[in-house]
Amino acid sequence: MRTLFALHAFLSILFASAAVFDHPPPQDVLSRPAVDTLTDRDAIIESLLATHADDPVQVMRLLDPENASGLDAPRLLQVFGAEAVWMTEGDKLRLRQQRLGFIDLTDHQDLHACHVSAESSPRIAWPKLQYQEKVTSVTKLLSKDEMKSNLGNLTSFHNRYYRSEFGVKSSRWLYNQILGIISAAPPGVRLSVETFTHTFPQPSIIARFEPFFGRSSPNPTIALPRIIVGAHQDSANYRFPLLPAPGADDDGSGTVSILEAFRALVQSGFVPERPVEFHWYAGEEGGLLGSQEVVSEYKQFKKEVGAMIQFDMTAYVPKGEVPVVTFITTDVDSNLTNWTMTLAEEYSMSVVGGAKLFAGAGSDHMSWYRAGSPAIFATEGDPFRTFNPYIHTSEDRMDLADGEFSFEHALEFAKVAVGFVVELGGWVE
Repeated sequence: MRTLFALHAFLSILFASAAVFDHPPPQDVLSRPAVDTLTDRDAIIESLLATHADDPVQVMRLLDPENASGLDAPRLLQVFGAEAVWMTEGDKLRLRQQRLGFIDLTDHQDLHACHVSAESSPRIAWPKLQYQEKVTSVTKLLSKDEMKSNLGNLTSFHNRYYRSEFGVKSSRWLYNQILGIISAAPPGVRLSVETFTHTFPQPSIIARFEPFFGRSSPNPTIALPRIIVGAHQDSANYRFPLLPAPGADDDGSGTVSILEAFRALVQSGFVPERPVEFHWYAGEEGGLLGSQEVVSEYKQFKKEVGAMIQFDMTAYVPKGEVPVVTFITTDVDSNLTNWTMTLAEEYSMSVVGGAKLFAGAGSDHMSWYRAGSPAIFATEGDPFRTFNPYIHTSEDRMDLADGEFSFEHALEFAKVAVGFVVELGGWVE
């Protein structure tokens, strides 16, 4: 018991990162000659998990006693493909250990009330493709080297857990990359960027191409629907959230795919007819937390959304498989999905296909779709056939054997993103 108490006291100092530092810790804590490396820290976590029957809730109570009561907070959780059930914040850790994805509906139950109306909304006549020359000129600027460099930096963080200091630091790094792109923009490109803060530490990021007339509509009675391209920036080790989670594929690949599309559009001097936004969501692994808060605000302020596409996992191609730019056909707007598959066939060199998503999996497009907006989901392959076995572990890395992590494949999704925003957002000379 004395040993456990001493370990408990030691870890309560060592693992202050379980709840993000708002201020630097006192100098005496920083200088303690205790555990020097993250490797040592991870070894202690593994030891505690082994001691406590792999129960992440018990271990988290030991590591973060000041916030232990929060693990008992009631949460309305819906595992993808199942009914919503009242559980607890701690149960999220257990669900992740079971490799189950879920949506946390607790603070946004009203947001999903219009899900039925979205199914019965009138079919939209999506436009005929007409910007082939413009799109091709942009896609020629896309660079695998840029994507590789960005992903190397993004995966260098120990994890990108949305409640950890690493989740905040990685988000700040991403924000600075976007600022760097904007700083090099041609003078005529109208751009804005913001960090969208949440009830948890990691912020989402929204970068926006303003229409040719600026931020305010020339006709204030008309709300121009915006076009949204999204990915999620956070990562998660489902064994325990403070363990390593490089998240190269989930969803570092989607993050850098749309970042590269954004960079090429800026470099090309893209000026749309309507607002075009790039979203990097925080807290997806916590139950679509970041995207739900963004959707809630957009609904509250009547910010109309014309179309949304999510890119989640864009780079994994198993050895011997043909790369396929895949569009999920469940829990999406089927009309927009079919139109975007035609667009992908026009602008991508890859095979294009559709596939269902298995129960227990989902992504941020569902926040928009359930709130009544046309939303779709693009991913690296058929989840039933080519699912990446390394995600949510410390092995979700760029340097997979046999070249199974493919920047060539991820680049095809950047092309789709470019085509999506230009064909739907328009281009003003």
